[in-house]
Amino acid sequence: MAQEPEPTETENEKKPKVASRPFLGKLEKNKCRIGIVGLPNVGKSSLFNTFSTKQVPAENYPFCTIQPAQAIVAVPDKRWTHLCEVYAPRSRIQAVLEIWDIAGLVRGAHEGKGLGNEFLSNIQSVDAIYHVVRAFKDKMVEHVDGSVDPIRDLETISFELRAKDRQTIAGKFENMEKMAKRSNDRKIKKELVIIFYFKKGYCVDVYVKLIEVVGKIKEVLEAGKDVNYADWTSDEIEYIRGYNLFTAKPVVFLVNVSMSDWEKGSNKFIGVIQEWVDKHFPGSAVIPFSAVFEAKVCLYLLFLSLSFTNYISIWYCFFDFKKLLEMDESKREAYLKEHKTRSMLDKIITSGYKALHLIHFFTAGEDEVRCWTVRATTKAPQAAGTIHTDFEKGFICAETMSYKDFKKCGSESAAKANGKYIQNGKSYEVQDGDIMYFKFNKPTSKK
Repeated sequence: MAQEPEPTETENEKKPKVASRPFLGKLEKNKCRIGIVGLPNVGKSSLFNTFSTKQVPAENYPFCTIQPAQAIVAVPDKRWTHLCEVYAPRSRIQAVLEIWDIAGLVRGAHEGKGLGNEFLSNIQSVDAIYHVVRAFKDKMVEHVDGSVDPIRDLETISFELRAKDRQTIAGKFENMEKMAKRSNDRKIKKELVIIFYFKKGYCVDVYVKLIEVVGKIKEVLEAGKDVNYADWTSDEIEYIRGYNLFTAKPVVFLVNVSMSDWEKGSNKFIGVIQEWVDKHFPGSAVIPFSAVFEAKVCLYLLFLSLSFTNYISIWYCFFDFKKLLEMDESKREAYLKEHKTRSMLDKIITSGYKALHLIHFFTAGEDEVRCWTVRATTKAPQAAGTIHTDFEKGFICAETMSYKDFKKCGSESAAKANGKYIQNGKSYEVQDGDIMYFKFNKPTSKK
């Protein structure tokens, strides 16, 4: 945990591993929204405060966060930093992730308890979940269930999300069967497809497959499994995307430990939490962190938090915090190294970005160095379209070099001289860290 070594430069250059499971969310846009979810008083708003200058209440009582607060955070990338150093551009734009702080859920939220319906609708608006679980004891911060039990808490939140999905799917399944039995008219069956799949123009035969998929989703949920962690065919995934289910969203688990546990590098709950996640959410990231420690290294939290409890929680480390404020970046890194610990915010952000199956390519020059966010497996014309729709409509080719080749060669001209600057066509699949320039035909204006 706290003693985890800093990644080496070589490790940072490796292409990030995108989540292996297929993305079941909607694909209309390259969305980058991820919500912080968990029970009340587990450290959600305290974590959010380290991401943002937005003032969020974090009082020691349930439901203090009614409307989700939103923050836009930069996705850290040393490749982007290096490109900025090389080109010294006038404009520098990083990839970003939108983070929502969502109020704490409680047992029975799917039935509306604790303003559950409102909070669940906020979760439905995001594309992935940071599930924060409490693994620390603090007499000043009461646990909503009276004791610290991370596995119980994990099961509570997971159950509530599955229960709400069961309600959604059961209602649709029942209505579909009733309407199907009411008439064998093909016109009515076609209308069913429009009503339940939300896409017009599909043939009547789609209905048969649709009701099969809905039935399979129902079986998965009733078996206590999440939709995202069941096995689906590519055709079934297209149907699932139409429902925006809670349990179809990828999850990153954040384990909030005490300051003392973080400093000594151990916590008695980490092992059992990892085992539980491996069993129920295989492949999902589990990241230990300390909200109190992150408060120490955050430049804003001390001034933004209105919580008396938070002041007390970090008061004992105020003088160290003040020293950190006065340090430049290199000295701050040396301070963290000296204390054999590190901030986990960068890892939390990049893990959320990868969970959304997002990558980015670069455009680089003296005017601007910029990250452009796309989904993994995006083709070159669609990547061009993220810059401007005309680029996609009139796409000719993408001139591409990998960041790794660029750095190895030392410059763009050297990469070209070494044959690392390649023209790719419409079938080219964009790779994370590609440096790209697009050629396109300018669309003719309509008279």
